[in-house]
Amino acid sequence: MSKNNVDKNSDRAKKTDFDREKSLIPEDDYDYERKRFEDEERAYERYQRELLEYNERQEQERKDYEKQLDSEKIELVKLKSGVIDKSEIIKEEAPEVIKLSKKEWLKNFWWHNKIIIILIIFAIAVVSYITYDSLSRVKPDIKVMMTVNNGLVNRTEEVADYFERFCPDINGDGEVNVQILSAPLTENTDDYVQIQQYQEIYLANMQTGEIIFILTDDKTDADIYSDNESDNLLSDVSSDFADNEFVTNKGLSLRGGYIEDVFKYHTNYPQDIYLGMREPLKTLKDSKADMQKNYDKAYEIFKAMAEDIKKNTRQSDKQIEQ
Repeated sequence: MSKNNVDKNSDRAKKTDFDREKSLIPEDDYDYERKRFEDEERAYERYQRELLEYNERQEQERKDYEKQLDSEKIELVKLKSGVIDKSEIIKEEAPEVIKLSKKEWLKNFWWHNKIIIILIIFAIAVVSYITYDSLSRVKPDIKVMMTVNNGLVNRTEEVADYFERFCPDINGDGEVNVQILSAPLTENTDDYVQIQQYQEIYLANMQTGEIIFILTDDKTDADIYSDNESDNLLSDVSSDFADNEFVTNKGLSLRGGYIEDVFKYHTNYPQDIYLGMREPLKTLKDSKADMQKNYDKAYEIFKAMAEDIKKNTRQSDKQIEQ
């Protein structure tokens, strides 16, 4: 059966249905309902036509697109095989250049590179801080290792001030600075974590030739003093100061009323504190020759301090006697 016959049959059926309903519609509303029915019929027919035209266009566009693809494939094969040098069908189009404003460019650049930019800024900040800290930090002319575990550890500023009286500007920075490193080696504590920390400070600094002066007392670890003089860590300079009772084989004795005044430490001041000097030797960081240079400079400071303590302690004793 053809499409036209189907449509005619459909129209007759609809008309028959409408005629059947006519008997049910009042006489006054018949014309209105008849007109509405015809409008719906025309709208439906228009929809069917437009739908058919749309499907036909879609089908034609699909065929045209497939035909174009086939033509481009053939042209591409010809280009690759060298049959033709240029194709009128396949044309390379340069990408469109989008011009951005300065603000848009900056925003786009930040969006794509923000992580790298942040890392670079952080790295620059770290390097700048390290450089500034290195240049601005006051470098000590000498370092003194304090291994005593008594009240003197609370007088490190006074101890440093006394050393600075006799210390020249060794590093040539225009200032005299003495650093006191506190690392008690006695075991008069149950804090084993603290003991380990002090031992680490002591051992780390002993690997350099910078540390010449060591402050000890009678409770200091026996590793510093040995019955065998050749094993002693400290140098015995007592023979160089035979006329100075404050210099013994343990070093310069820091005792008496004068030194108590210097350190501002009068109540229960320990009278067994000694200032010793390490024997020059090769360390992990420095050669024996480098340490010998540091020792020679420290020796002059030691000599001046020994004379100062001898002179002023005697004067202090005379004043007490009087």
